[in-house]
Amino acid sequence: MIMGKYSLLFFIVCFLFFIPGFSSAQVKITLDSCIARALESNYSIKIIRNQQRQAENNLNYGPFLPTIGIDAAQKQSITDSKVVSDGEDRRADNSRSDALSAGVSLNWRLFDGMEMFMTHNRYAEMLAIGELNTKAAVENLIVEVSSYYYDVVRQHSKLEAARHSLELSNARYAEARDKYVIGVLSGLEGQQAKLDLNADSSNYMKEKELLKSAYISLNTIMNTDLQKHMYVDDSIRLHMPLQYQDLLTDLLQYNTTLQIGRRDRKVSELDMKIARAALFPKLDFDAGYNYNRTKSPASVTSLNRSNGPYWGFSLSVDIFNRLENRRKIRNAKLDMENAALSYQEAEQQVKADLAQLYNTYENNLQIVSFEEESERVAFDNLDAALEKYKLGTLPGIEFREFQRSYIDAVDRKVSALYQAKISELSLLLISGKILE
Repeated sequence: MIMGKYSLLFFIVCFLFFIPGFSSAQVKITLDSCIARALESNYSIKIIRNQQRQAENNLNYGPFLPTIGIDAAQKQSITDSKVVSDGEDRRADNSRSDALSAGVSLNWRLFDGMEMFMTHNRYAEMLAIGELNTKAAVENLIVEVSSYYYDVVRQHSKLEAARHSLELSNARYAEARDKYVIGVLSGLEGQQAKLDLNADSSNYMKEKELLKSAYISLNTIMNTDLQKHMYVDDSIRLHMPLQYQDLLTDLLQYNTTLQIGRRDRKVSELDMKIARAALFPKLDFDAGYNYNRTKSPASVTSLNRSNGPYWGFSLSVDIFNRLENRRKIRNAKLDMENAALSYQEAEQQVKADLAQLYNTYENNLQIVSFEEESERVAFDNLDAALEKYKLGTLPGIEFREFQRSYIDAVDRKVSALYQAKISELSLLLISGKILE
């Protein structure tokens, strides 16, 4: 039986080797390379990274620095004037006047109730949230790419099983036709073999179409040629069984949604402090230098010029502003409460999601164990049935049942492995460990 099994495997390998387009010369693409390609070219990742850069631009020390401005103006005018003084008329027609002013000013807010400090801290928290949003997008993309990659692996396995079945049916039909010609087999057997061959041909074409669609989905998320076919790993490998308690511990610490929620709470606290800062006085320092010159021949003083520096402090306090500050403080307090409630809700939800995912994961692992055993048994049965069929002790119709059982077992096994892998990825994602 063991020799028969390896004979069947050798037959399959030889058949696949001589299929056009299938060769060991083909370069395999790994999951890591697919992820790297997607992270480099995916449009959603590019957008969210630009949003993170905006948050980085907002975080600066501008609010702590003074504002400095320079202004200058020059005006000319032509006027007609008449002045009566002591009974004497003085007229000036087409009198030209020239005014020039220039200055530099500095304004520096020294105290605003710590608002500038709280605003700076708020921008820091928003930057941290932006980084976490980028992390979340990367994590989700990794899971998405992985699911598409493993779907390609799954479809490859199903296609190979369909190709194997097609080859067996083709050989069976050829043998039935030859035996019918020499009169040792009825035409009914040959017709049934032909029907089975047609069915396997149709199934092979369907599996080929599904594999192509899987490649298109993978290529789309990588932003590469949609018609490009690569060669992936030929199996889906599961990690060591994940433990629920470890996942729960990691979730509370590393889950990206909870991390963002904790940052949102800090932002709401800072918003409260910013709202309260409006109750404090504002202290500013002003300094500068001004130059003014007015030249007007028609005026009493034909030339007026002044220049020099200035400096000083100003203090302002809002005594009453229609209860606006009170309204902002109350709303900021409500925002704080909502942020705390949102975090509690998010924590409860991710815990529930973890429990559901882990339950599915455990069931999938058990199903994988069952289906792997079924696939091994089905393979051995098909190998034994093939030997009996060649010896003429097993009718073609009965051999067909073993053939179907094997194909179904392969399909169930690879589907079970795929679902278990997706469950595994989902657990790593929700626990914040997908990047490790």
